Amino acid sequence: MKVLYKYMPLRQDFFNDPLLRLTQPYCLNDPFDSKPTKEAVRKKIAFMSDDMGEGAGFVSDEEINLKHADTREYLETELHKFGIISLTENPHNLLMWSHYADEHNGIVIAISNSEDTFSFSKNAFKSSRIGEKKAVRVRYDNKRPSHDIPDECIFSIYEDEFFRHFALVKSDSWMYEKEHRFLIPTTESDVAILNISNETISIDEFEKYLHQRKIDFICVGSKYIFENENINLPFNNLAKVLNDDVVKSMGSLLFFKRLMPSAIQSIYFGCRVSNEIIDEVIQSVRQNNRFSSNLTFYRTLENSDRFDVDFEAIYN
Repeated sequence: MKVLYKYMPLRQDFFNDPLLRLTQPYCLNDPFDSKPTKEAVRKKIAFMSDDMGEGAGFVSDEEINLKHADTREYLETELHKFGIISLTENPHNLLMWSHYADEHNGIVIAISNSEDTFSFSKNAFKSSRIGEKKAVRVRYDNKRPSHDIPDECIFSIYEDEFFRHFALVKSDSWMYEKEHRFLIPTTESDVAILNISNETISIDEFEKYLHQRKIDFICVGSKYIFENENINLPFNNLAKVLNDDVVKSMGSLLFFKRLMPSAIQSIYFGCRVSNEIIDEVIQSVRQNNRFSSNLTFYRTLENSDRFDVDFEAIYN
């Protein structure tokens, strides 16, 4: 798909800086999402530990606990190093307008799906071949990948296909979403935001520590914003944050990618968004060089005959 859509609440901070969250698997709303099953992990460990070279055999729970606990943890948690940006093929879905776009008070963003949707470092996907620069279509099934997981996920030398399979297969209960996913390493984030929850260190002490570590930050209330200004530097600002145990102990880190101006094609305002707010947003966006001057805007209208929405172009 050349164009995909992102449902979201209407937040002024997005129109100041078009950031999309890289949601790590354990933060997704579906507890089954991106979680390798026990039997799939068992089959992969059996292949990885096969010294005879005759294909995957069987390893018991006892053997895994005694000999392969680290491998099991790796297979179960490696996807946590990635963030997911979920988009859809369909801007008309009423359930998604209600669930993800603040009950029609939000927006839908039309986003180009290309290798230029986001900016990446030169080595973005060389160390890990799990992610891609373009969004990939999610597949739906009524069974979790387990005994019947595809052979290429088990018998490949690398674990890439194993991880990608679990990141891109969901329950068919979600089929209505027609989802496509960007799967991106959190090390490629453009911005990280730390929500402070640890009060054992004072704010003054923490900020002094950040200065000593030469970590650049902006403080907004109880949030610390870390901008990754040069993603190609081997030890950039974000890398300092990710490798610092003190910073990580202070609270939860959220990761974000910034859309390229040319990637944002259109903005659709929900049918409950007032004309006043629409005018304010358009004026704000027109003055912001993080958005393209060719960006188009649409007002969403209730269809008079069907349970559907129509889109009316806004000219101003």
